[in-house]
Parts: sequence; C-alpha cells; structure tokens
Amino acid sequence: MTSNTRTHTTQHPHPILVCGFGIIGLTTSIRLLQAGHSVIAVASHLPSDPLSPYYASTAAGAHHLSFAADGDERQRRLDRRTFDVMWEEEEEEGDGSGLMRVTQREFYGSEGERHVQFFEGLPDFKVYETNELPPFAKHAVSFTSLTMDPPAYLSKLVSLFTALGGVIHRATLPSLASALQFAPSARAIINCTALGSRTLTDVNDMEMYPVRGQVVVLRAPWIREGRTKQVGSLEGGEGGERTYIIPRRSGEVVIGGTREVDDWCSCVLCCVFRTPDPRPETSQDIKQRALAIFPELVPPDARVAGQTPQPEDLDEIVVRDVVGLRPARRGGLRLERGDDLVLGVPIIHNVGHSGAGWQSCWGCAEEVVRLVEVL
Repeated sequence: MTSNTRTHTTQHPHPILVCGFGIIGLTTSIRLLQAGHSVIAVASHLPSDPLSPYYASTAAGAHHLSFAADGDERQRRLDRRTFDVMWEEEEEEGDGSGLMRVTQREFYGSEGERHVQFFEGLPDFKVYETNELPPFAKHAVSFTSLTMDPPAYLSKLVSLFTALGGVIHRATLPSLASALQFAPSARAIINCTALGSRTLTDVNDMEMYPVRGQVVVLRAPWIREGRTKQVGSLEGGEGGERTYIIPRRSGEVVIGGTREVDDWCSCVLCCVFRTPDPRPETSQDIKQRALAIFPELVPPDARVAGQTPQPEDLDEIVVRDVVGLRPARRGGLRLERGDDLVLGVPIIHNVGHSGAGWQSCWGCAEEVVRLVEVL
C-alpha cells in the first residue's frame, strides 16, 4: 500500500469478522490485517458484482470533497487522514492508483454561503475575487483534490486484502451473530453493513435510511478538472442542491447529481426500494445543470460558437446512467463500540457515512483498529 502503513507477519489466533465489503469494509479489513489481525469478511455484495444501487461503493461519483462542518473536529480528522493516505497512494502508484489529482473549483450560488474551512488546508487553495466570479456564483474557491475510479480502486484493495491473507465469504446475514458460523472463535465483529444495519436483527438501527443519488457517466477524457456548484446550506452534511463534475483517470467523467431522502417504500418489512432504476427526466436535468457550470463537457467537434450547449449535445458521449443509495443515518456517523452480543463477542460499528464514505474511509478504518486494540 503506502509507506505509512505497517504489516505484521504474525496474526492473532482469533479472527476478526468484518461484515460488509464496500469501501468501508474493505479499508477496515486491510488496516486490521496490517495491524496483525486475522480477518474474515462476510458480505452479500462484492466489488466485482454487476453495478447495483444497493452496493453504493461502485455507484459513487467518488471524489474527495469534505462536508465536515467547521466545528466537527472528528469528521475533519477522518477526512484529512483519508486525503493524506490517498494523496500518497496517487504519488507512489500513478496510473495504478485508481486516483487522480485535479484542480477542484467550488462555486456557491446562494448569497452568504461560504466554503468549509477544511478546504483551506488543501494544496493550492485560493478564494476567487468578486471580479473573477462567473454569473452563476456568489462565492468560489479552488484547490487541488483527488477523484477516485471506484472499480479500479476497489479491485486494487481486494488484491491487497487477499495478499495480506484476508478471507471473504458471500452470504446474506440475518444478524451479526449469524456471521459466527464462519469464525466461531471470533475476537470481535465489525459492522460495516451500511443500510443493512437497519435489518440485522441484533442491530436494528432504524436511524439508517437511504439517500438516493443519480448520476450520468460520460466518456470525456478532455475534462481534467472538477467543478461543483452548491445552492443552499450544506447543514454540516449534504444539504442543499449540488451539481458536480468528477473526472476520472480512465477518461470517464461523472456528472450529477440528486439527493432524494428516504426514497424507498413505506413497508418496513419488505424493505423494497421504490425506484432503483435511473429516471430519464432526472438525467436530462443533470445534463442541463452540469453544462451550466461546465459547457466544455460538449465534445470539441460538436461545439458551435455563440450557441448555448443543450443536454442532447452530450448524448453521444453518455456511457451509462447510475443510481446509488447512500447509507445515511440520523444522528450521523456511528463509529464506536456497541453492545456485545449475548455470546459475549464485542461489536464495533462503522456505519452511517452517507455520501462521505470514500472521503473518510481510511480515517475510519484506523479508528476501528484503535477500538479493537483496547478490547
């Protein structure tokens, strides 16, 4: 991985069970392995599966843009640690990193809205002067950040997990306790099941809820800069309306997005999500909003001087429309030791990241290791 990780060859005789294998479960598993623990992961969805809204890690746009409120020191610390790890990965691994450094421009469309202080600590931070603002912005900043290509990055992590001796089982778990069938002598269980925490009978976290997000993926390798427009307050998370353009090293560009809270059916027992498929009218709206802040998305040979770009100008470069269900939690991130199972097995929760899983994953993983080491 990177020089700031440590790997032990002698592993603990009692394995740790990690339930869930998205970006949170994977990074948590890797840090535990690197700390000398034996790890068995159990999950119903894996990174190599076909794209699904229920496995949010591959559906994510995936860029490092912190939502941490200025006074939220824990979230700021988790996000910064993850940024530093990924920055070093990109530097050391280059094309194989699944990451890309980009100039990121953040525009704010509401009077009085300002950037979060987190951005001020990132490379090349700059505040736009009033005379530099585009017509649609009241405030703007830029800095250097990172974007992630989820399939490439997750594949890299799976290879590392396996090389470190990790074992994975595919299973749909009715409870955390049921994972003990794969390791009856487990030292601890780490809950990284995201929205699954709502239906696990021994967790039953009814504070978990989905935030539906829809994006459009383009093939636009000429775009090497990220842009976001925020309208309304973030409210310490993902409040307001966000339009974003996320280029990837592969040449794909993600444009988005939506934030539809509690977009599932009202029947708690069946727990069937209402509309997992992309909505054509939403894709059209996303294209319109993205072009308003980044007209250069139109292919160079299709641009007409003096003509305002239209959504259909992007049709020839659309790769796919994607829906993902962000695993949000009322009360925020749950990164803590929970109640032990009846069998006495300790539980540590690492869930409730909403849309911040990619940008906080390594920081959260290292916090789990600290919690395990004081059991």
